[in-house]
Amino acid sequence: MYCVGMRRAVLILLLLCLCLVGFYLYKLHSLAVEGNTIFEYRCLHVNPELIAYKNAFLKYADYLNTYPNTKYTPQDVKGFLDDYENGMRKYVPEEDKWLAMDQTFINRWDFQLIEPWYIKQGSFYQLQMYKGYRTDAANLVGIMDHPEAAKNLMAAPNTARQQRDDAINTYFNFFAKAGEIHDWRKYFGRVPIPKGCTEKNVRIPDTTGSLNWDNNTPNSTPSSVPIDPSESS
Repeated sequence: MYCVGMRRAVLILLLLCLCLVGFYLYKLHSLAVEGNTIFEYRCLHVNPELIAYKNAFLKYADYLNTYPNTKYTPQDVKGFLDDYENGMRKYVPEEDKWLAMDQTFINRWDFQLIEPWYIKQGSFYQLQMYKGYRTDAANLVGIMDHPEAAKNLMAAPNTARQQRDDAINTYFNFFAKAGEIHDWRKYFGRVPIPKGCTEKNVRIPDTTGSLNWDNNTPNSTPSSVPIDPSESS
């Protein structure tokens, strides 16, 4: 009777362990799927606005760098400025939605309890990176809305941009290191790239250093340069 009782207890304990392991692996995979869905939302609703306004700035920078021997017409330049401003105004509220969504996700008890440390750390760095993008754009919108206070507000974008760049470097450096970590749990957390995420809406243009300040004055910003050179008198 004693042996039968021991066997039954061991069997129950074994089944309990298998259930716990199964639940853990299920949650590990389901969290990866849910995180994938949140990132797909970003690809479809947030990144297009972010990428659009940055591309508009790159075109405007090309105009400034090639002025006065530029290929762009005054209408082209006006379009760049309109796309730049409108893109930022559309981007900021969309980023706010995504940041709140992602923050809620990574603060959940199951994410904090189940996910490996490097996933939690990488998610935090990613969140800080996108907060940097958002703060930088919001500050620039503030300058556009209050041009009379632009000189006093210029320090904020410079600080925010440095913090954003630092967060970008931190995230991608950590991402590379995390990819080299050997962990069996990665197999169960593996999910395909979201269908809504493509090369077109994932790669964010780098506008750092796009202006050739040797050929442009420090005031060469989208809010201060006349669209038509004939208006500069």
